[in-house]
Amino acid sequence: MSRTGFTLFELIIVLMLIVIGASIGVPMIDSLMNPNQVGAAIDTVRTHFEQTRARAMEEGRPYRFSITEGGDTFQIEPDDADVDSDPGYVLPGKLPEPCLFVPNGTGIIDPSMTSQGGSLKAVAVFLPDGTARDDVDVSFGRAGLARATLRLRAITGAVNLVTQPKGN
Repeated sequence: MSRTGFTLFELIIVLMLIVIGASIGVPMIDSLMNPNQVGAAIDTVRTHFEQTRARAMEEGRPYRFSITEGGDTFQIEPDDADVDSDPGYVLPGKLPEPCLFVPNGTGIIDPSMTSQGGSLKAVAVFLPDGTARDDVDVSFGRAGLARATLRLRAITGAVNLVTQPKGN
């Protein structure tokens, strides 16, 4: 007697093997992308620090770099009283998903954090002479990984990576 199909038991076994393979493979692929996302966030913040500094020097007025702690948004905008008469250059931006800004002093980013965050908080103010008002540490990263911290030196405007994320 010849058979033309598969039994229900055979189909269930094959489906179980596919599900087990996918449950092992998907986290492995995701873990390969973690360093790339955090590296892209480092490059994004570093680039926008430089852009804020250049804008302050070009226009001859202070500019601030603001972030939402616990969120993924930032903004470049003037930091002087003439915003009503001359709003200047305003640039909103976002970190690459799923990276978030975190308060300094925290270690691993909590997976329960969402990209909502709170209101914008000025973290760095660049002056027209190319310096910044204060030394600043800006921390960010992805849930489950150690945070990355960029340090801005006020007197020189130099930006350095202080902490490498786990996995780099």
